[in-house]
Amino acid sequence: MSQNQLFEVELERVCPYGKNEQQDKQLLMEKCKKGISKFDPELISRAFDLCLLAHGKVKRSSGVPYYTHPMKVAISLIDEFGYADNETIAAALLHDVVEDTVDYPLEYIEEKFGKNIATIVDGVTKIKRSKTQQLDKAATYAKLFETLVEDLRVMLIKLADRLDNMRTLLFLPKIKQQVISDETLNFYIPFAQRLGLIKIKKALEILAFYFKDPEAYEKIRAELNVKRIELIKYIGQVDTQISESLTQKGIQHIITIEHKHPYEIYKKSKEKNIPISDIEDFYSLVVVLKTNDTSECYRAYGIIANIFGPVSSLVDYIARPKINFYRALHSTHFGPERRLIDVIIRTEEMDKIADSGIAAIYTMNKNKENLEDGIEISHKFQEEDVANWLRWMKEIIKNGDEDAIQKIWGSIRMNQYEKEITVLYEHKPVRLPYGACPIDLAFSISDQLGLHIISCKINEELKPLNYELKNLDKVSIITSDKCEPLPEWQNFVITHKATVKLYDYFNTQKEIEEEHIDEPANETYAVKFRIIGQDRAGMLKEITEAVGQTNILRINLSLNNNAFFEGAFTLNIKDEKHSNLIYTKLLSIKGVKVVEQLPDDEIML
Repeated sequence: MSQNQLFEVELERVCPYGKNEQQDKQLLMEKCKKGISKFDPELISRAFDLCLLAHGKVKRSSGVPYYTHPMKVAISLIDEFGYADNETIAAALLHDVVEDTVDYPLEYIEEKFGKNIATIVDGVTKIKRSKTQQLDKAATYAKLFETLVEDLRVMLIKLADRLDNMRTLLFLPKIKQQVISDETLNFYIPFAQRLGLIKIKKALEILAFYFKDPEAYEKIRAELNVKRIELIKYIGQVDTQISESLTQKGIQHIITIEHKHPYEIYKKSKEKNIPISDIEDFYSLVVVLKTNDTSECYRAYGIIANIFGPVSSLVDYIARPKINFYRALHSTHFGPERRLIDVIIRTEEMDKIADSGIAAIYTMNKNKENLEDGIEISHKFQEEDVANWLRWMKEIIKNGDEDAIQKIWGSIRMNQYEKEITVLYEHKPVRLPYGACPIDLAFSISDQLGLHIISCKINEELKPLNYELKNLDKVSIITSDKCEPLPEWQNFVITHKATVKLYDYFNTQKEIEEEHIDEPANETYAVKFRIIGQDRAGMLKEITEAVGQTNILRINLSLNNNAFFEGAFTLNIKDEKHSNLIYTKLLSIKGVKVVEQLPDDEIML
């Protein structure tokens, strides 16, 4: 690849199809014959013919016949996704028929092509019946998400559909380009990541970033090309050193340079708040071993570490693979001139999965009829969690929440584990998305732990519940039956399980309150709390705000020890729920160690 071609956007300015329908059909049939292990030419032929008939003389914004779009989606699944079975390719050809025409409803598809193909087509068909366009979109997201439990092939078709649409986005107005790019970044790319389709994810990210902010894209692309030219000789020297050492030890291999593309650099610059010129790890050396023996990866790593001395960092995704099936050894070394070198070591099988994820796993199980048969259940979305997550999506749509799209996007983006951490709870590893807090961890273990968490220790140190967990943190969770969730917890949890459970909890509380709204209010009564903690500036102010100044009847403070805060607060309480809420708020204050309720006759300190 020449320096001018690096990070070029793959735009389709001229469609290669659409001039001769029969030639296009023949080309597709030939690709299917090569790409489908048990090719059914009669089925694919009928699907192509209906695609032609249904879309008729309709043209795309580019002016080419519309049938070329579903045809390209089918070809992309074969050529780029590396996945094809008869049902998926037929559904890809028919994926817009129900949505864009009135003559061929879903019942017709099921009658002519069977229930499986009809179900896939239904999964990719947009909803158009809500109050607003925004809610229609949100409902479509929820529907598409629901199909993942039943058939992952729906998402493969949607991703191939989106990839073709992004490549032809230049024919749409700029405002539509930006809206579609936003949707791609926030909804579709997280699923490509989750399914291990890294090659597709990168292609979508490059296109979406280009259309969302072309000036930023071109600026970063130019800077990366300059950095590449400056370091090309250096990278070549390092490559040679590694290659010669591995060859001497009898390890057959191929080394390639994997460049981080402009959107990856843009995100890294934003996350670390540093200029692009200060980013050193804009490339990785990928060492693919010509074997599937994982022990050879560790041997290769030892050889490379001996070349450059002590390792700066090592992440072992072989011992603990990512949730999207990815496995490799990632290490960072100080090379010549103390420059950082990223090295990725993979076997041939690992390399295929790194590019194509579940499609590669299917290819390695060629005796399977389709994708669902080729993927172990442990690699699929957990049905119960998805059901609850889906119910939450549907409820916020039903309630007419105009922020539904943003909420669904945010929840999906955070829970597809693009970045993940592992924390230790009771000496056992727990995997969570990057940015998770102790409440997320608690709910991932059990509902009761999540609903009654009052505090936590991170590496033996007390931390607030909105603390952002770090990789390999050792976490202890402190609970109390008196503790109840606080509404503000919803602002900093990110896992779908915690989001849904808190949503359900506060909805239930609201319903209970509404049921009793006409009942006479209970009389208030006095409750006394003793509060002990490490004293600091502002602690008394935070305590009075937590209990509510209007609820305070009396305060008794101890003046015996300046290092510790100790006080007894007599408070006006409505009911036990009110008391538990205050108890929870007090324990969430930094420095507070003990909160206990005193008997009526024990006040003085």
